[in-house]
Amino acid sequence: KLSLCQGMPVMIRTNQATELCMTRGQEGKVYGWTSKKGSKGQTMLDTLFVELTKPPTDVQLDGLPKNVVPLTGSTVPTVITLPDSSAVTINRSQIEVLPCFGMTDYASQGKTRPFNPVDLSYAKNFHSYYTALSRSASASGTLICNGFNANKITGGAPNDLRCEYRELELLDD
Repeated sequence: KLSLCQGMPVMIRTNQATELCMTRGQEGKVYGWTSKKGSKGQTMLDTLFVELTKPPTDVQLDGLPKNVVPLTGSTVPTVITLPDSSAVTINRSQIEVLPCFGMTDYASQGKTRPFNPVDLSYAKNFHSYYTALSRSASASGTLICNGFNANKITGGAPNDLRCEYRELELLDD
């Protein structure tokens, strides 16, 4: 269940229409939605309208404000194994978006953030530190929450990584 409110930041999780900037990783905010009745009489999300944040090109669809796009759901069959080892197939319907209040270092790759609060306490290594911190547009826009382990960035590169870099240098020569 995804609780929605207008203005909520979201990230599109699949390439729905690349020519309309409705691509995996594109961020936006909820502009509005329409609903329908499900098979059991429950209210279900039908169409989610998202106002894209800084799309590569402006999008203008008839009847919608600039950069507002409609996202519709997809249905995926999923096999569920029950405790007695029997299997049941269910159809899962959803609109492929996630709340975008925060993201992992992996999901942040390729993004630039004017304001970038980072929590390095769960970062596994210096690669994660680098990825999270290099998303910042400026030092003044970066906030390191909860401190960090300095040994992860001052202890030297692991031996296997040093060997890999040395091999790359030899190949380059």
